[in-house]
Amino acid sequence: MTRSRPDQDCYFCRVSAGLADPFIFENRSFIGLFDTNPVNPGHALVVPRRHVVSLFELDETEQSDYFDAVHGVRQVIESTDMEDLYRNMLNRDYLRERPKDHIETVLNLPFLGNRPDAYTVGNNDGRAAGRSIDHLHVILLPRYEGDVEDPRGGIRNVIPARAKYHGAARGAPVAEALTSVR
Repeated sequence: MTRSRPDQDCYFCRVSAGLADPFIFENRSFIGLFDTNPVNPGHALVVPRRHVVSLFELDETEQSDYFDAVHGVRQVIESTDMEDLYRNMLNRDYLRERPKDHIETVLNLPFLGNRPDAYTVGNNDGRAAGRSIDHLHVILLPRYEGDVEDPRGGIRNVIPARAKYHGAARGAPVAEALTSVR
């Protein structure tokens, strides 16, 4: 297995070296951690130990460990007391100087103590896709009934004007919807 050298300026290289956020999961290729800027309760990240920028750069070993990591982090999400997690996160020394509005918002959500109803799993693979740290990190975002008004379209909504496909929005089968678009 080839190993890239850690980038000393890379936040996720510091995390994978054990110098920042605590791990909630680890296998030979990945670590998992709860995001300190959560969107929903349980928002977590799966990060390769090796400094790699893109999902498409994972080697064979990392590819085979990827789904193990995703499943492992999901199990931790579903067995964690979220209120306790975020109350403790508010008091972490290394986070004292950072804004905590995301954590405080999550603590006030009505579904904080609920088990996730679904997940959005994603990766902003490239700056044009919205990536802000140039080290691969896959997002496991627990979703809860009512967390958005209308979740239809899911990830397609990153480009809202083109998210809806006509027939499917009215309940038509997807194949029919795609045919009507042509």
